[in-house]
This record gives sequence, C-alpha cells and structure tokens, in this order.
Amino acid sequence: MMSIAFVKRGAIPAKNYYKASFAQRKILVILWRGMTNGKKWSTATVALHADAVKEETRERYTHDYDVSPPIGMTTTFIHEGKEAHVYSRPSTPTRCRTEAVLAALESQGGIQAEATLFSSGLAAAHAAISVLMQQNKAKRRLLLSRPLYHGIREVAASLQAMNPNIQIDELGKPEDLEPGDIAWLETPANPTGELKDIKSYAQYAKNRKCNIVVDATLGPPPLQYPLSIGASLVIHSATKALAGHSDALAGVVLNNSDDEMLTQMLRQHRNAVGGAPGSLETWLLLRSLRTLQLRIERQNQSAFKLAQFLRTHPAIAKVHRECHTQLAHSQMPNGVGGVFAIEVHSEEVAKALPAQLYLFKDATSLGGVESLAEWRRRYDDTVSPYLIRLSIGLEDPDDLIADFEQALRHRK
Repeated sequence: MMSIAFVKRGAIPAKNYYKASFAQRKILVILWRGMTNGKKWSTATVALHADAVKEETRERYTHDYDVSPPIGMTTTFIHEGKEAHVYSRPSTPTRCRTEAVLAALESQGGIQAEATLFSSGLAAAHAAISVLMQQNKAKRRLLLSRPLYHGIREVAASLQAMNPNIQIDELGKPEDLEPGDIAWLETPANPTGELKDIKSYAQYAKNRKCNIVVDATLGPPPLQYPLSIGASLVIHSATKALAGHSDALAGVVLNNSDDEMLTQMLRQHRNAVGGAPGSLETWLLLRSLRTLQLRIERQNQSAFKLAQFLRTHPAIAKVHRECHTQLAHSQMPNGVGGVFAIEVHSEEVAKALPAQLYLFKDATSLGGVESLAEWRRRYDDTVSPYLIRLSIGLEDPDDLIADFEQALRHRK
C-alpha cells in the first residue's frame, strides 16, 4: 500500500493517487480526510465526513459537494471509462460512500479496514463463510459460539448441505482450535449479551492459521473494534444498530485493507449471487450512520440505568448484561450496548409481559430508536422460556423504568 506519508491534507499527488488501486484510493481518501492539522478525528466526526472527498476522486465519489447525500436510484450508468460505475449490482456512488464510512468507523480501532455491503446480515454471513471456505477447499471445521443468533445456524446448515467438506461444531476454548478452523464469535451474543474474548481466540488462531469471524451486530463502533484485536473478518447486520431506525435491511463484512484479494473475493461473491443492497436501503444506512455515536451512547446509558432498576425488582429473576467484568472493561471500554435480556419466574409471564408494556413494542429485531421487548422462545427453542430480550431505544430512561413499574406492579 502507498505510504501514509503521502496522506496529509493537500499532499496526495494526483499521479500517485491515480496509480493506486480502487481499494488503496479509498483508504488514502479516508486517511487523508481523517485528520485536521494532524489531529485524528473522533468516531462521531468520521461518521459524518469519511465520505467527503477531494476533486481527484470525483470519478468514483461524484456527489457535487452536497451536504445531505442524495438518493441515487439509477441501475445503469453512461460508460465513462475503466474506473467508472457501469451497473448498480457491482457498485453505485451511494454504496461506495456508505462503504467508505463503514470502513472508516472500523478503522478507528487502528487497523485500516475495507467494507463490503450486502443486502442483509445473513447475506453478509453467507458471503463471509463462503469466501473463507473458498480460500481453503480442504475439509474445514466451522465452529459456532453459543449463545448464537438462530439465523447463523441456518446459514451454516445450508452451506454444509452444498459442501460436504464443512464440518459444523460448537466453539470450544481458544486452545482447542485446529489448523484451518473458522471460529465464529458472536460477541456480544444474541440475546444474552454474553461476551467472547476475541484477543484470546485470535492469538491461538494466528499460530494455527485459523480464521476468526466476529459478528459484532450487538457491539458496533464505538463500542468495539474487532479487527484491531485480531479478527479476520467482522460482520454486522446493518439492519440493526448501524441503520438504527427499523427501516432498512442491510449487512456488511469488514476486513483488513491489506488483504486486497479477500476484498475482491467478497465483492465477486456479492456480484455473483446478487447480494447487493438496494439503492434506497443504502442511502438510509448512510443517513443513519451520521448519528451512530449519539444513538449508541444514549442507548448504552439508558440500558445501564434500566438494568440497574430491574436487578432490584422481585419480579425479575435474572438480568443478563455483562458490563462489570474484566473482559467487558478491556474489550468494550465504551460500554456493552443497548441490548440485554431479563428472565422472569414463569413462562406465562415471559410470554405476556412484552404486550403489557406501553413504550416497549412487542416486536422482533433490535438496535432501533424505539425500544422493543420480545419473548425470544417464539423464534429460538434454544433460549430459556423465561427470557425476554430488550432492545433499548432513545426514550427517556426514566420513562422506560416507569413503564416496567406499571407492567410489573402486580407480579412477584
């Protein structure tokens, strides 16, 4: 990759820029725009400005210096040269801008990232596993952490049905990793918020040539940066916290920008299977990333306050929120997020309580601006029948506490 020494305001010579690959151009632009007078931008600033570009880059990021990103709905483009957009399945200006912001956000951890957008989180998961399997076609183990979002088990089963070389097992201890393994770490885990020690798995994986894939959906930036502590790939269901408004379906895979071949394989996979997100969804995601840090910080603070209240209520048997452990402080020092789970004393109460709350909606999904409560056993029979998953929105936390007080008033 081109030296970072070139990446200072106004110091990227056009001849060097045009010789760089598309992947290198994106990282150069992000690095160049990611500082002012030598000071590194914060996550909040990167989310707002990582897609702003210099005149030299306009053939890839044409947006006429707009302040609010426009919605580009075209599916085809006039032929303008080798680097220009041709058709919306492989690339669009809005998708490039959104990927630049997502890459810059993960890069805040210290490892320069590339982002590849997909039509959903499960499409991103399918691509991540498929590409890693493609890199090494020998018999490989796919090791899945628990608890685990049930959709990932379905993706794994569908891939195994097509490829008998895939052996699916439960993830054990880091020292149990074997050469060629793909370890899938969902952390924080859905629905309990349990954390997995990414660094410990990554240390063993490096020596044994394994891949570590981190599903960070419940812990987006600025809460954690898995690439910086050894993850091979990071995926998000961008539908959740990244988009954050319950109105856009999308997924993303992030990888180290030094591995250009892996980036190309992910994008070739997306193009081949038609896994690109729609133009409107991509724009909605880009718009939502502008407020990511504000939303995540508020949801994390409100979740902490509500969890503290629920821990003392006699109607609540258990609160699942891992925020005081050593791992939480080291891996997620900015908080463990706005999603956690509670357990009540009976299945009957667990089924009924979500509908008895006024502000919480009895609905699936998570990460949006509105608070949700869901009896997870409805969709996942591996979850305790007493468990309710809570996704905390942007309501005043005192109002959410009052909502629980009224719903639990007659329950002991």
